[in-house]
Amino acid sequence: MRLPLLPVLIWSALCSLAHAHPLPEIPIHASFDGQGGLSLRTEVDPRCFEPDPNVAPSVTKADFALTPAAQQDKWKTQASDYIRQTVRFLLDGAPPLEPVFEWTFTTHENAPLKNDDDVVVLTGTASVKIPPAATGFSIEATKAGSLSVILRNVVRGTALERFQVLFPGETSYVLDFKTWEPRTPPPAVIEAKDEEPVAAPVPATETSPETPNNRSMLLMLSGVALVVAFFALRAKQKPQS
Repeated sequence: MRLPLLPVLIWSALCSLAHAHPLPEIPIHASFDGQGGLSLRTEVDPRCFEPDPNVAPSVTKADFALTPAAQQDKWKTQASDYIRQTVRFLLDGAPPLEPVFEWTFTTHENAPLKNDDDVVVLTGTASVKIPPAATGFSIEATKAGSLSVILRNVVRGTALERFQVLFPGETSYVLDFKTWEPRTPPPAVIEAKDEEPVAAPVPATETSPETPNNRSMLLMLSGVALVVAFFALRAKQKPQS
């Protein structure tokens, strides 16, 4: 039995998207020990390496169990290239950092893979030494990327309340190494204010009899009544033929 072509195509498309999830942002976790040490953590979804990541299916733990070791190594190399092209790690007073990431396979937020339907990502970690001449740290989401980059800074184990979402081409605030605070204040919060209520118009049926509109109507009706009475009176006064 031949199946209709259109339903088959629709069913195939739905099956291909069954394991697809929205592409996540690229997280950058920067942890400073206050003594010149910096630890970096990021994650990359393998779909970023596909021609069209938005329609590529997510890699699950069940899929990963069948993935050859050669393909896993290739993904690690691609992840290093991807971060190198899309994120720059900048220092004030010193050349940019060039961290070398070590990659492991986890699910999001560096959580271990447990269930067969857990989404697999590559989590990269790197440790670098900040040069003594450097006075501040920031990152740039380059225009080569297509995803937003989220920066979270941690100083001596305490996460800064302020974090930033960067779109391609944007640069983060500078974290000052003396104060361990952002050098620029956060954008002002714009609060929406309720508009003052507008007085409701008075319905026409509620217009007072003393208003000009009603007086005009009364005069017009009185005039019509006088004209009708005049012609009725003339009709009675006509002689009988």
